[in-house]
Amino acid sequence: MTLKKISLGLLICLMPFGAALAQNASDIISVHILTGARITPEQHISALHLKLKPGWKTYWRAPGEAGIPPGFNWEGSKNIRTVDVLWPRPIVFHQYGMRSIGYKNEIILPLAIQPSTPGGKIDLKGQISLGICQDICIPHTVKFSTTLQANQTVLDPKIKNALRQLPKTARTAGLRARRCTFLPAQSGLMLQVTLDMPSTGAPEHAVIETNNPFVWADPPTVSRAGNILSLKTLLTHSAGQPFSVTRDSVRITVLGSDGAVDINGCNNG
Repeated sequence: MTLKKISLGLLICLMPFGAALAQNASDIISVHILTGARITPEQHISALHLKLKPGWKTYWRAPGEAGIPPGFNWEGSKNIRTVDVLWPRPIVFHQYGMRSIGYKNEIILPLAIQPSTPGGKIDLKGQISLGICQDICIPHTVKFSTTLQANQTVLDPKIKNALRQLPKTARTAGLRARRCTFLPAQSGLMLQVTLDMPSTGAPEHAVIETNNPFVWADPPTVSRAGNILSLKTLLTHSAGQPFSVTRDSVRITVLGSDGAVDINGCNNG
């Protein structure tokens, strides 16, 4: 993200902060743990259940130009090797002439947890830091803890439904070919992407990410002709420094009215 976008995003969130202090964030959002089930001795599926007051929203993994990225901390947990947050298909918002990506009303975020000791109980402890926004934005942190027993084997229907809303993989979405072209630009790199893939439902949006947190991709222009989806974005460094991007580090998410597709890697073929 460019410094200009960072400043504008912070301005949107911080200018009304005095008014936001009058808001009780706990009255706007609640966060609860759904304990889930031990799918295999090596994996437990749990979830965070977020409920927002009507009209309020929170943000996706890549929140866009005006969003606040969520952060997770699992310090204090026991018998945990890894925790992967699984992101159901988000929706696109437009605010102050900028695009943000997130959720409204209610969201279930599944957690795929790998225990250090397979078959043992898991003490899950952590916190989520996120932005909750309406006309104002409030930074908010919620702490939580629970014990996940190994004999829990029935998955909550809410978690099952959230898992069904995860983006499809490139293969299951029917991606037949992709072509990525990097071109030098005055302030960075221009990336052009062509995807041979069935429609995800009009209108279609796209998000492009890299594994470099200092490299920002502008919201791509999106056009479709039959099965060909064309994307174009400008990659820039937040501090204006030179940078490089490997094809394997590019992640493309296509968001449509009928579903979403998660495409890892920008290798031609």
